[in-house]
Amino acid sequence: MTFEQDQIWRTLTDDPGNYYCQASNFEREQFKTWVTGLLREREVTVDFVKADGDFRSMKCTLNESLGAKYSGNESKRRPNPDVCVVWDTNQNAWRSFRWDRIKRVQFQLG
Repeated sequence: MTFEQDQIWRTLTDDPGNYYCQASNFEREQFKTWVTGLLREREVTVDFVKADGDFRSMKCTLNESLGAKYSGNESKRRPNPDVCVVWDTNQNAWRSFRWDRIKRVQFQLG
Protein backbone atom coordinates (compact mmCIF):
# COMPACT_ATOMS: atom_id res chain seq x y z
CA MET A 1 0.00 0.00 0.00
CA THR A 2 1.43 3.43 -0.92
CA PHE A 3 1.66 6.19 1.67
CA GLU A 4 -1.22 8.04 0.02
CA GLN A 5 -3.40 4.90 0.05
CA ASP A 6 -2.49 4.36 3.70
CA GLN A 7 -3.56 7.91 4.54
CA ILE A 8 -6.88 7.44 2.73
CA TRP A 9 -7.42 4.19 4.65
CA ARG A 10 -6.64 5.94 7.95
CA THR A 11 -9.14 8.68 7.13
CA LEU A 12 -11.87 6.21 6.22
CA THR A 13 -11.31 4.11 9.35
CA ASP A 14 -10.79 7.06 11.73
CA ASP A 15 -7.27 5.83 12.53
CA PRO A 16 -5.17 9.00 12.91
CA GLY A 17 -1.79 7.35 12.29
CA ASN A 18 1.47 8.33 14.00
CA TYR A 19 1.99 10.62 16.99
CA TYR A 20 2.44 13.72 14.85
CA CYS A 21 -0.82 13.14 12.97
CA GLN A 22 -2.69 12.64 16.25
CA ALA A 23 -1.20 15.68 18.02
CA SER A 24 -2.70 19.14 18.39
CA ASN A 25 -0.99 22.05 16.61
CA PHE A 26 0.67 23.04 19.90
CA GLU A 27 1.97 19.50 20.45
CA ARG A 28 3.23 19.36 16.85
CA GLU A 29 5.24 22.53 17.36
CA GLN A 30 6.66 21.15 20.62
CA PHE A 31 7.62 17.91 18.85
CA LYS A 32 9.33 19.79 16.01
CA THR A 33 11.22 21.98 18.50
CA TRP A 34 12.32 18.92 20.49
CA VAL A 35 13.53 16.97 17.44
CA THR A 36 15.32 19.99 15.93
CA GLY A 37 17.02 20.60 19.28
CA LEU A 38 18.23 17.00 19.33
CA LEU A 39 19.49 17.34 15.74
CA ARG A 40 21.47 20.48 16.66
CA GLU A 41 23.18 18.59 19.51
CA ARG A 42 23.78 15.07 18.22
CA GLU A 43 23.26 12.43 15.55
CA VAL A 44 19.67 11.19 15.44
CA THR A 45 18.21 8.23 13.58
CA VAL A 46 14.88 9.12 12.00
CA ASP A 47 12.69 6.36 10.56
CA PHE A 48 10.12 7.65 8.10
CA VAL A 49 8.11 6.86 4.99
CA LYS A 50 9.51 8.42 1.83
CA ALA A 51 7.33 10.18 -0.75
CA ASP A 52 7.32 7.04 -2.90
CA GLY A 53 6.02 4.97 0.04
CA ASP A 54 9.31 3.24 0.83
CA PHE A 55 10.52 3.05 4.44
CA ARG A 56 13.83 4.77 5.25
CA SER A 57 16.01 4.91 8.33
CA MET A 58 18.37 7.90 8.19
CA LYS A 59 21.17 8.93 10.54
CA CYS A 60 21.22 12.69 10.46
CA THR A 61 22.21 15.86 12.29
CA LEU A 62 22.26 19.65 12.17
CA ASN A 63 25.46 19.81 14.24
CA GLU A 64 28.48 21.16 12.33
CA SER A 65 30.98 19.29 14.52
CA LEU A 66 29.25 16.04 13.48
CA GLY A 67 29.52 16.80 9.78
CA ALA A 68 26.69 19.16 8.81
CA LYS A 69 28.29 21.31 6.12
CA TYR A 70 26.80 24.78 5.95
CA SER A 71 27.97 26.87 3.03
CA GLY A 72 25.63 29.77 3.67
CA ASN A 73 23.49 29.19 0.58
CA GLU A 74 21.64 25.97 1.46
CA SER A 75 18.24 27.57 1.37
CA LYS A 76 17.34 30.07 -1.29
CA ARG A 77 13.68 29.08 -1.03
CA ARG A 78 11.20 29.83 1.69
CA PRO A 79 11.32 27.05 4.31
CA ASN A 80 8.47 24.55 4.22
CA PRO A 81 7.14 24.06 7.78
CA ASP A 82 6.01 20.51 6.90
CA VAL A 83 9.56 19.41 6.03
CA CYS A 84 12.77 19.09 8.06
CA VAL A 85 16.05 19.50 6.16
CA VAL A 86 18.98 17.64 7.76
CA TRP A 87 22.53 16.50 7.04
CA ASP A 88 22.52 12.76 6.24
CA THR A 89 25.70 11.51 7.95
CA ASN A 90 25.88 8.36 5.82
CA GLN A 91 25.36 10.08 2.45
CA ASN A 92 27.25 13.27 3.43
CA ALA A 93 24.54 15.34 1.81
CA TRP A 94 21.48 17.40 2.68
CA ARG A 95 18.26 15.39 2.77
CA SER A 96 14.78 15.97 4.14
CA PHE A 97 11.78 14.22 5.62
CA ARG A 98 8.19 15.23 6.23
CA TRP A 99 7.17 15.62 9.87
CA ASP A 100 3.92 13.74 9.30
CA ARG A 101 5.74 10.69 7.91
CA ILE A 102 8.03 10.05 10.90
CA LYS A 103 7.63 6.60 12.39
CA ARG A 104 10.42 6.69 15.01
CA VAL A 105 13.16 8.96 16.38
CA GLN A 106 16.19 7.34 18.06
CA PHE A 107 19.23 8.88 19.74
CA GLN A 108 21.80 8.08 22.41
CA LEU A 109 22.21 10.10 25.57
CA GLY A 110 25.65 11.26 26.60
